[in-house]
Amino acid sequence: MVKSLPSVSGLWIFLVLCGASVAMSQDTAVPASEPATPDESPITVKELQTHASFLASDTLEGRESGTAGGRATAAYLADELRRLRYQPIGSETDYRQPFGAGYQNVLGLLAGTDPTLKDEWVVIGAHFDHVGYGNQTNSQGPFGLVHNGADDNASGVSCLLEVAEFLRGGPSLRRSVVVAFWDAEEKGLLGSEHWLSRHPNRQQIRFYTNIDMVGRMRDDTAEVFGERTMPGLRAMLARSNVSNLQLKFNWAQRDDSDHHNFYQRNIPYTMVFSGLHYDYHRPSDDYEKLNFEGIEKIARVLAQHMTELANQPEPLTFRDASRYEHSKVIPATPPPSRFGVTWSPARIKGQTITLKTVGPGLPADRAGLRVGDELLKINGHDVKEIDNFITWIRQSPKRLEIDLVRAETQVQEQLALDLDGWPLPEGASAASDPAEPGIAVITSVASSSSAAQWGFREGDRIHSASDQDPAVNRYWQVERDGRLLQLPMTPTPAP
Repeated sequence: MVKSLPSVSGLWIFLVLCGASVAMSQDTAVPASEPATPDESPITVKELQTHASFLASDTLEGRESGTAGGRATAAYLADELRRLRYQPIGSETDYRQPFGAGYQNVLGLLAGTDPTLKDEWVVIGAHFDHVGYGNQTNSQGPFGLVHNGADDNASGVSCLLEVAEFLRGGPSLRRSVVVAFWDAEEKGLLGSEHWLSRHPNRQQIRFYTNIDMVGRMRDDTAEVFGERTMPGLRAMLARSNVSNLQLKFNWAQRDDSDHHNFYQRNIPYTMVFSGLHYDYHRPSDDYEKLNFEGIEKIARVLAQHMTELANQPEPLTFRDASRYEHSKVIPATPPPSRFGVTWSPARIKGQTITLKTVGPGLPADRAGLRVGDELLKINGHDVKEIDNFITWIRQSPKRLEIDLVRAETQVQEQLALDLDGWPLPEGASAASDPAEPGIAVITSVASSSSAAQWGFREGDRIHSASDQDPAVNRYWQVERDGRLLQLPMTPTPAP
């Protein structure tokens, strides 16, 4: 029985019923300078519903690779990329890339604007195939009924179409973006493997974002894989979290979706996932069960994520250590020295500090401090009145003004110094995470301490702090489960 498709044109249904394997018009190259024809809002629930109602309809008979339903889906996707004026890269003139037993990927390119970075590609993809009528190797039953695959993966394809529309009409992008709809994922990740194995310049591909099963989000919570495959990727995802979702970062490296083919080739990746459910690979995975508001939120996050990836000036590099990190326990590594000096351990309150060592390349060395220099005042505070100098530095603002006496000349000078890292609140301990340079990870919070009163929790990650004197109210920007917070939540009385 064919479901009612009020949002899909009768012509498309006619093409599907005729087993169409071509798009409504001949694929031709699209000039990069031509504008897209985006709607007033590029990401909407209504448009997600339009796409998903077609992709998850009985008409497509489960979108199995190599079938009329699979070919009609590819034609629909090619037509959407043409509407958005992406350049076809399936072949020289076609969005579709045939392979295997009648399979076809659908691929479009949005060229970057930077003369150098445009030769680097960031790829965002979703598989469009499903399992047709199901069998004992790919279905949890019952067999012989249409498996519409609304969540797996009409949800991801709909999401990607909306992200593609956002990128085409959004800010200019320095790197080029490839939008990829993979076929034959359910048969063993064949579509993405085919494209990667035949790509003439694999080094051109710098990052991959995978969208697979994003249609059943609950409690505004999504799971994220791959965040340890590139330095700073978790912080980037938090900045991109414009939907304020709770992101559960999973260190496992799954091998059951297209991102795995990129990961195996040392290409960093992200995959957002809304979770498994009873209807997975069953005929009951239907359109009516999709959470379109959730898909919209994920689409907005991924649109921002791709924008930042395309425009980041630093290289997008793979972390090989991600292959061996399977624990959620942050390495027990203390943060790097903020100051980079040592002094006499016998020093007590009431004495100045004379430097015994200055670590090469660390803040003190960069500022010009030398062994034997005597510290008199820091930010106006008399060093003699500082009891525990290590704790004092841990809690100090980033910028210091230091009065000192030079060892060689015995002349008093003043210099400015920028500490590494961020000040810690009283009562909090922190560690560094090798996957997140410059981020301090809170490892413990003492009860009844200032840190506890201000709302800090174990696992919080400090991104920045207001650069103020310890005696003045200070604010920290903290990432918690993918959300950026400001702590303290409310101002605290000045002492």
